[in-house]
Amino acid sequence: MARGMESLMTFCRSYAFIFLILSYFLYMTIGAGIFMVLEQPEQDLLAAEVHEVWVKFLQNNPCVKERSLDRLLKKVLLAGKRGVTIMDDNEEYNFDFTSSLFFVITFLTTTGYGTTVPLSDEGRVFCMLYCFFGIPFTFLLLSCITNALVPRLSDASIRHLQIYWGLTHNNAALVYCGILAACTATLFFFLPALSLCLLEKDWSFLESFYFCFISLSTIGLGDYLPGQTHSWAAHQALEFATSCYLMLGLVVLLVVMESFWQLQQVQAVVHLFVGSTSASVKEVGLDELAFSEWPDNHDIQTLDIKFMPPISIISHHISNSPKNAFAEDACAPSYKRRPAHQPEVQPDPAD
Repeated sequence: MARGMESLMTFCRSYAFIFLILSYFLYMTIGAGIFMVLEQPEQDLLAAEVHEVWVKFLQNNPCVKERSLDRLLKKVLLAGKRGVTIMDDNEEYNFDFTSSLFFVITFLTTTGYGTTVPLSDEGRVFCMLYCFFGIPFTFLLLSCITNALVPRLSDASIRHLQIYWGLTHNNAALVYCGILAACTATLFFFLPALSLCLLEKDWSFLESFYFCFISLSTIGLGDYLPGQTHSWAAHQALEFATSCYLMLGLVVLLVVMESFWQLQQVQAVVHLFVGSTSASVKEVGLDELAFSEWPDNHDIQTLDIKFMPPISIISHHISNSPKNAFAEDACAPSYKRRPAHQPEVQPDPAD
């Protein structure tokens, strides 16, 4: 029985990565099927309502030609997709400085709500070039901020829990990650959703929470955007607040993910799928480091050897050169080593 379980575990570890890929494709297939079942009836209902309004409008206005109305509506819908509202008294602009700054932040963070897009060919070319350099620059900045914050926040908090709560390092890390996740959910999801629910009278709490989640996950569908029904000043203020919320929220989420990534349980799951591969890569890296950075002869006594490969690995690389002779002497036990500054004593022929 024990041998059978061991064989089963060995088989699972051997094909764990293939199982992971197949599970991901299955997950995508199930998600597509659920969306199809949930959304197709709503789409059909909305299409039927629009068609009914269309028919009633043509019946009440016989002077309007159906083809002309169709061209007008297509033009209006196309302008709406590009962020342009067709109104006679419209004095709002999507590319004033505040709106342009909001637009830049949304595509540099890869959120991209899609409510504002470049209208000119020159703008599209500049957008591509700007993103080509700006998105890696943004990721570099966020990564540097995350790497600077994690040691100062996570390590200090985990050490505090170990000292004052008497927890082990792993348990302290679990408690810290739980507290961090709860604080993040409260400060960056529930409270902003409640604020949006109060500011946007047409939004429910679920819709507000949905906007926060879609924004900080950088999905940015653009079906909900605050400030669309407010005055232009309030609209600009909400755009600026949303920009700050995106940048700060992404930094906090990266800190949370980095903290969870360092948990032993998470590393064990990763090791289950790519453990042998990552271990071999690390060993190769250590071999290269050990031989490429081998010190000179005069530094051999002060060498603190952190990694020593087996002699069977390095035996065929060692020649009879003086440098390699010192390397062999460094690998020998301490009682067999000779000082680097003293030559080997030769026996006297007279003796």
